[in-house]
Amino acid sequence: MTERAQAPHAVLVLLNLPVPDDQRAWSQALALRDDGARVTVVCPAIRGRRPGSERIDGIDVVRFRSFEGQGPLATAAEGLWTASAAAAAARRALGRSRTTRRMLQIGNPPDLLFPLAWWARRNGIRTVYDQRDVVPVLAASRAGFSRLTPLFLAAEHRMITTADVVLTPSEEQRARILRRYGRGALIIRTAEVPAQEPAAPAPDTDTDTDTEATAAEISTDPPDLVIGYLGVIGEQDGLTDLLDAVDLLRTDGVTGFRVEVAGDGPALPAARAHATRLGLDPLVTFHGWLGPGAVDAFLSRIDAMAVPDPDNPFNHFCAMNKVTHAMARGIPIALRPLRENARLTDGHAYQASDMTTRAFADSLAAFLKDAPSARAEIAAAARATFEAHHSWPSHAPRYVAAVSPTRP
Repeated sequence: MTERAQAPHAVLVLLNLPVPDDQRAWSQALALRDDGARVTVVCPAIRGRRPGSERIDGIDVVRFRSFEGQGPLATAAEGLWTASAAAAAARRALGRSRTTRRMLQIGNPPDLLFPLAWWARRNGIRTVYDQRDVVPVLAASRAGFSRLTPLFLAAEHRMITTADVVLTPSEEQRARILRRYGRGALIIRTAEVPAQEPAAPAPDTDTDTDTEATAAEISTDPPDLVIGYLGVIGEQDGLTDLLDAVDLLRTDGVTGFRVEVAGDGPALPAARAHATRLGLDPLVTFHGWLGPGAVDAFLSRIDAMAVPDPDNPFNHFCAMNKVTHAMARGIPIALRPLRENARLTDGHAYQASDMTTRAFADSLAAFLKDAPSARAEIAAAARATFEAHHSWPSHAPRYVAAVSPTRP
C-alpha cells in the first residue's frame, strides 16, 4: 500500500466550472494540499478542457464529459447529466483511498448531489456543502425556472441537513440559512487573488519634463478611460443594463471612455445584439471567456469595474467575484446598491443612489468626472478593506481547520 493512498484524502466536486478556472475551488484545493491532504478535484470538461485526468501542482484533477445547456430543458438535462457523472467520478476517487480520513466537498450550483452526500455520510466520510449560490432564489428570478423552485428548495434542504459543515461566501446567505434551516454556516469569503500594485494616479496638471518629444508624440487628449465588466453573463447579471447606461452617458454628452466586456454565458448573444442595436459597437468590445492568465491581463488594463447586476432577490445574496477582484487590485468600482456588495465595499465605491439604470449611469459618470487622485483614494480604501476582511489569507486557516481530513 503506497504512502499516498494512505494519506488523508479530500475530494472536491464541482458541477459548473473546471479548475483551475474556478478560483474559489482551486484556492481551497491548494490550501488542503498544503495542510498535508491528498486532494482530488472532480469537475466538468467545459471551457476548452478535455475529459480525463491530470495532475496539476500536486492535485489530481478528474474532468468528466459535460456540456452547457441553453434554455430550461437543456439546463435541466445538463444538471442531471453532470450530477450523475460527477457522483460516479467522486465515488471512484474516494473508493480508491486506503484511509478512514476522507472528506467530500460539494460545491453548487445546482444542488443535485444530495444522494452522493448521503452515501458519503453512511460511509464515514466528512461531508462539506459549499453553497456558492442560492439556487432556489436564482430559479425564482429566472423565466422558465420559477415553477421548479419547490424542487430546488427540497434539494437545498437535503444538502444542508446532510452536510457536516456548511460554507458560504456571503453574510446574506448565512443569515438565510440560519433563518430557514436553523443551521449555522461558516463564511469563507473569497479565493486567492493576486493583488497587483495599483498604478500611480495621473497628475492633475501637466508638467513640461520631456522637451525633446516630437509633436507627433504629444497628444493633447488624454487616453480614454476603460470601464470593464468581468463575469459569467446570465440573465441576472445586468450586462444589458450596463449597455443602456452607456447609451445614457452618450446621450448626456459624456466622452473619454470605452467599455470592455470579458466573460461568456447564455445571455452574451443577446448582449452583443443589444449593443449593436444601440449603436454602441465603436464603444464596447466583447472579449469572450478568459482563462486565469488572461483575466489578470484584462484587470491590469481597466480603470474601473462596472457591477450592473440589477435588483432581484438573488443578486442581493451574492458576494460577487468581480467586486473582490477589483478591490484586491485597487481598481475603482461603480455598482448598484445590492446588499452584499454594499457590505463588501463598505462605502468605498461609486455606488448608485438607487437601482435604476439612470442612477447607475450617474455612478459611472461620477467616476469619469472625478479627479485621478480622488479615484485613487477610493480604490485604495477599498483595497485596504479587502486585505483586512476579505482576503484569502484571512479565510484559508478557518477553511482548513473546519474541513481538512488531516484534522480531528
